[in-house]
Amino acid sequence: MIYLTLGLLLLGAVTALNLVLVLAVIRRLRRHEEERKIRSGTYENPQSGPPTGEPLPPFAADATDGTQVTSAGLTGREAALTFLSTECSVCVAAAGDLPEFARRSGIGAAQHVVVIAGSDEAVVEEMTAALAGVATVVREGAAGPLSTLYAIKATPTTVLVDPDGTVTYAAAGTNPVLDRLPA
Repeated sequence: MIYLTLGLLLLGAVTALNLVLVLAVIRRLRRHEEERKIRSGTYENPQSGPPTGEPLPPFAADATDGTQVTSAGLTGREAALTFLSTECSVCVAAAGDLPEFARRSGIGAAQHVVVIAGSDEAVVEEMTAALAGVATVVREGAAGPLSTLYAIKATPTTVLVDPDGTVTYAAAGTNPVLDRLPA
């Protein structure tokens, strides 16, 4: 009788472990499929960022170079905010595309704020290095204050602002505006 009880307990433990592993694989496959759709351009971008036509939500943040970045400092010229995450492999590639975005848009480093959320220091350093001289980098934890203030639902998200401080574009995706810019 004791062998039967031990056998059933072992079977229950193996079944529970199998369930946990299957759920982890399903979650990873869903994330992989979303990243594949983003890369191929077939992904339905969720509404991410402040509504267009609204004023830029006010903020103040410390950049990685020690300067303070504010929403008021972005007015007077066109500006861009890009939200990236260390948990998103697509964001690492998008960080590499931002120098081309800066060149084609004419938005300088002082007017382009890149917010990197996450805790993976190696990825943050890689992304920050790719953005040297191209953008002002602000770091925050997952679901940090800027991402929350700007209603970021997916990364990467780009927010464009006109000289008056009005949001003219806000969308998630790898290069949501790069394709629309002149060569």
